[in-house]
Amino acid sequence: MQSSLPCRFIRGFTLIEMMAVLTLTAIMAGVAVPAMQRWFDSISERAQLTEISIQFQRLASRAALLSETVKLSKENWTTKMGDGNAMLSLPDGWAIVNEKPVVFFHSGICEGGIIELLGFQTRKVKLNIAPVSCDVSVIRQ
Repeated sequence: MQSSLPCRFIRGFTLIEMMAVLTLTAIMAGVAVPAMQRWFDSISERAQLTEISIQFQRLASRAALLSETVKLSKENWTTKMGDGNAMLSLPDGWAIVNEKPVVFFHSGICEGGIIELLGFQTRKVKLNIAPVSCDVSVIRQ
């Protein structure tokens, strides 16, 4: 049985057209996937830095509530305070690496200084702890 449509209206995609579309799709995916991964990593790092900054600000409050003077350094950041919790609970893979300790006084103020962290994907990050107010800011490098 013959089709009632003429041959010129019955068309499909050629193999070359299909290969061209697949090649372009693969190239676009090859560019987009690494960019998306970097974007997700950046978001994750910012979220972790925000969490760490909040912990530093809480440390000043905890020192005041517990009437403890805390000298935070790379050797003792996991030391427990009077409330039974560690001074800091950094996310997995993060650690303090600076030599000079930052002091949080029992009055709730701090000496201020720079905290250097080794963190996300072994990248160094510096946090500035403001004297007295203990406000934390990331130092962009």
